[in-house]
Parts: sequence; structure tokens; C-alpha cells
Amino acid sequence: MQFSIAAIVPFLASANAIITGIAVPETIKPGSPFELTIETENYIQTVADIAIAVGFAPGDGYPGALGELLGSFYLGPKNSNVIHNITETVTLPAGTAQGDGIITATVYSLYGVSHGPSLNTYNVTITVGSETSETLKSSSA
Repeated sequence: MQFSIAAIVPFLASANAIITGIAVPETIKPGSPFELTIETENYIQTVADIAIAVGFAPGDGYPGALGELLGSFYLGPKNSNVIHNITETVTLPAGTAQGDGIITATVYSLYGVSHGPSLNTYNVTITVGSETSETLKSSSA
């Protein structure tokens, strides 16, 4: 049996990655935009990430719910199977009361060659305060 290195080169160049969580500032000021970091890493198969929706709830929120919708973003081919973090900008409403809260994001993805659908939810507890901090807090930590 003959083996050609040229036959496997296309497979070496293809990247497979998966969204593993989100990161946001530990403290967020209402009314000021902040960066939502969508964290990624290597994965064993192709994942077509379609969209992400992001919400906020005061206190502990409600399990499985986004709370108040802060935004939604199309990910598509440009942001699927990328082995670098993705950044989107969102804003807590100006009237949000200071105190504890939770940022939740749900990602809709299609897995593998059969494109099996999946919803994955990630959350980060935060403090709503008078200034947005530089320190990020991750859902995967």
C-alpha cells in the first residue's frame, strides 16, 4: 500500500475548536459598554457555532434563563472553529441597581459531520458597581 503525505496535508491545516465559556469584568458599571470574551480551545471535531445570546439577572438569576437580554450575535463561519477568543461589546442598562448579579450566555452550535444541534449555557457572577473593573472573571474558572 502506498502512502502519500500530500493526501493528509489538507487535514493538517484544518482547525477544530469549541466555545468553552465566557469572561466578563468582575465589576460592571451600568450604562457603560464592556467586553464579553467568548473563550475557545482545541476540540476533536468540527463545531459550527451559529449564534450567542447574552443576558443579565440580579442576584442569582433563574436557573436556565438569560434574564434581561443584553444582546445576541451571529457567529457563523467567521467565528466557528477558531482557536482564539472572540470579543463582543454589550452594555448593562443604565438603571441597573448596584449589587450582585449574573451574566449568562447561551450558544447555539451544530456538532460534527451530522450537525447535531446543541445549546450550551455559561454564566459568571458579577458585581454591579460604580466603575467597570479591568479584572476578568471566567465561567470556566
